[in-house]
Amino acid sequence: MRKYPSRIFAAVAAAGLMASLSACQVKPGEYRIYKITQLPEQLGADCGANPDPRDTTTFFGAETIALFATDPDDYFLEFKEWVVIGERSGTDYTFHGETIAVDDPGDATVTDTVTLDVAISIKGYKITGDYVVFTSKQCQGDCDPYPASQCTVSGSFFGAEIKDVELERGV
Repeated sequence: MRKYPSRIFAAVAAAGLMASLSACQVKPGEYRIYKITQLPEQLGADCGANPDPRDTTTFFGAETIALFATDPDDYFLEFKEWVVIGERSGTDYTFHGETIAVDDPGDATVTDTVTLDVAISIKGYKITGDYVVFTSKQCQGDCDPYPASQCTVSGSFFGAEIKDVELERGV
């Protein structure tokens, strides 16, 4: 009996490993649809909310998300009401998006900012992830009607890829 596997066996094993790893990747022009279950969100201390410790739930949120690529370096995630750009490292993806809206009501300048960060790990058909949404309102000038505020909301989710789904959109 041989001590080392044959080159053919090694090549076949490596090809099988690469095929299983590539199943986790989204290639340019492809998309993957996932049905996810969200654990209850956690409000940060900066939100000013003081939830009643007696409140509990065993309900989870459900959502459908999509992951697609336009080229080998640009990945997009449809998450909640946003689409954010990100990158991939192996079977892990990270996404970031930010919006800044400036308004000048009266003698004030109000700036609303929303940022979203999502980290995803895909293993076969299984997806897990964490996200953080940060919102803030800042004001300069006559700010009595526009108090400053900020809130950090974090959450986790898990789910599975929906196989053999095709998107239909009118042109």
